[in-house]
Amino acid sequence: MSAFYHFHWTQEGGGDNLVVVTTLREFKRQDLIAIIDRDKLSGNPYPDSLIVIAPADAAAEIKKSLKEMIRSDALLRLPAGIPVLLVSFDAKGRLSASKSSVVQGTISLGKIHFEQILRAGILCLVNTHEAVLVAPHAHHFVHPRRRHSRGFLRAANTLIQGAEIGFLALVLLRYLGNADEKVWIDSSSIASLIYAAYTLKSRLADAVPSIQIESFSSYEGVDRLFVQDPDRELVLISATASGSLPQKVMEKTRLPDSRVITLFSTARQVSGTVVFDARDMIKDLDPLMLEVFEETQCPWCRDGSRTITFVGDQFLADAATITAYTLVQTDASQPFRKIMEKYRGHGAFTLRQDADRAVHRLHVNLANTLLAEDQREAIRTVVRRHAPASTTHILPSAGNDSAGLAEIVANEINALGLTRPEILDPSKPDVSTRDRRGVIVVAASIGSGQSFQDASRDLRSPFKNLPRTFFVGLNKHSVAEHQPTLLKDLEHNNTEPKHILCAVDQMSLPHPNQFSAWTKELEFWTKVRVDLRIRRPESGVLTTIDQRIDILSREIVDNNFFLPDNDNQPLRLRPSFAFWNRPYEDETMQGDVFATIAGILENCRKLAKSKNQPPPLAQSPFHMNVLSSENFTRFNDGIIQSCLLRAAFPHELSYAHAVTASHSAKISHLILKMLDHHGDSQGEACLEFLVALATRRMSLAAADLKRISGYPIENLPELLSVVLPYAANEVRDDIIEDADKPSPA
Repeated sequence: MSAFYHFHWTQEGGGDNLVVVTTLREFKRQDLIAIIDRDKLSGNPYPDSLIVIAPADAAAEIKKSLKEMIRSDALLRLPAGIPVLLVSFDAKGRLSASKSSVVQGTISLGKIHFEQILRAGILCLVNTHEAVLVAPHAHHFVHPRRRHSRGFLRAANTLIQGAEIGFLALVLLRYLGNADEKVWIDSSSIASLIYAAYTLKSRLADAVPSIQIESFSSYEGVDRLFVQDPDRELVLISATASGSLPQKVMEKTRLPDSRVITLFSTARQVSGTVVFDARDMIKDLDPLMLEVFEETQCPWCRDGSRTITFVGDQFLADAATITAYTLVQTDASQPFRKIMEKYRGHGAFTLRQDADRAVHRLHVNLANTLLAEDQREAIRTVVRRHAPASTTHILPSAGNDSAGLAEIVANEINALGLTRPEILDPSKPDVSTRDRRGVIVVAASIGSGQSFQDASRDLRSPFKNLPRTFFVGLNKHSVAEHQPTLLKDLEHNNTEPKHILCAVDQMSLPHPNQFSAWTKELEFWTKVRVDLRIRRPESGVLTTIDQRIDILSREIVDNNFFLPDNDNQPLRLRPSFAFWNRPYEDETMQGDVFATIAGILENCRKLAKSKNQPPPLAQSPFHMNVLSSENFTRFNDGIIQSCLLRAAFPHELSYAHAVTASHSAKISHLILKMLDHHGDSQGEACLEFLVALATRRMSLAAADLKRISGYPIENLPELLSVVLPYAANEVRDDIIEDADKPSPA
């Protein structure tokens, strides 16, 4: 372990300088010699200067030693013309170097240079110890305040070696008071830094060190913060990504800005004092990595990214184990099979762009399914079982489908020999011409159930505790986490008998109902089109790309869910689909298959196969599940493979980890085989796999991507030859320019 912390500082217009820092009173010659030798052996040229930073109480002795080392060529192996400067610092962290501090050569530094040197040292420390944690592909972090980001600065990573802790203690000196008695810290991981800083300050001020350090455990303990003497107490926060913790601390303690210190910050605005603003100085990192979002606005959640939760007051990112899961026939339950048998073949499923978010939502058209004339028996059965005889009113949710279902329910009640209920106006639920005895709230379909909750509030006054039945035609998210809470809220009726929630049909589509694959695909084709128009505007591929962009820019219906095969024919389902009961005809659409696979994957995320096991695709801070590569060989229909690629979350298709290396290899082998057989059924989903890689929904190991990128594009049709380099993230001008050349016969 070295007594010196060293780094390089590039002075504007002044070349590259080697900086070594020590806070010890004793000068370790051998450590300095080793640093200079290693620096030269690492391939760096000789520095333009050597700058030694040392405490004031050791400056005289160190200067004497440096001169002795210079006189001996065997000790300080630097050319005679390289300046050597000794910079000293005092108890307040002030750096200074007079003319007599120049041990060799000519060099002059001032206050502005010293600030640059300290900032360069901190930046080097952050970078070399990877203090900025970046979540792996398809993952992102959840902060203690439940905010989300892709990157996180962990201060504890910079506090590994004693010399580095000493350097940060030197940086911290200027922020410490002369009469401090107590320091509150947000994490015990930085306690060593505080002790080092006050020990150094006391030594240089020739005083007896005495400081009390207490951790308030970040957000969990802010309420325990109690500052009795603002002049003798301060708060030191290790790092902040959002700025909320310093703000809460200042609101709680009422301390001045100078007494609430944040060591590292990646936030846009921070209350109090910041030692190191990492956002401005970490140039090589995508700023979006450090951006913090509320859970409801998190762009990574929308893309299906898996969350990594921080554990403890030291914000340790959890280490997850990884398991691969292969879908089996029983993952489609019998009730689910019956529902899909009812809805498939009627064009019920379409994809619609969300007005506010970059996603598509799976829309279920009820006109030809639930509300069709030949489906009334299912509604009649539910009405007979759950509609109270006391029902006098029906309140439909907004929308034509709900209004239509309300009419059907009213007619069915009337057919039982009861008075036909009055149908209320959804905008005026309290306006009625009849006495109120019971009400049925009707919704054609529900997602979050917000329409029922709104109706429940609207009915509290006009219907008080009278019987209330919530009648839904299609519950789209029957296995979602919010379902038990929704049921509890709707059934609540104080001390009176519970209200009732009933449904005709139930599906298990993912909640929230949002799929990013098509938006990502649209962004991808837009980029490819721009590239081609610049490099090869006459390319015949542009027409095909424009057609696909047109499809993706409106409601996606029929057999346009997926990219076509190499003959430009839509992907179709072959006989014997494992997750459907009865034979199916040609009227089956791609949306039917996609809704089936999306529902099965959601079941696997939420429903356990036994009480003692978690769901096969469940995720936790300590365990991650991915889809096994076997899924893509077992289900070899191109349309099923495409459904898996688009319905799965990116973290379920993440195979770049060493643990999933075998799955990455198998999938890359499958893709190469598809490229070989792009003209027949074995390669019909080849384009879907390449786009999944290009849009980063699926990730493979670097070695496997290299294998794919090495495939000879001259053997491929023009569209595949254009997409292949994007899939391997190796787009070259010559590839794009040659993409329009005719393939060999």
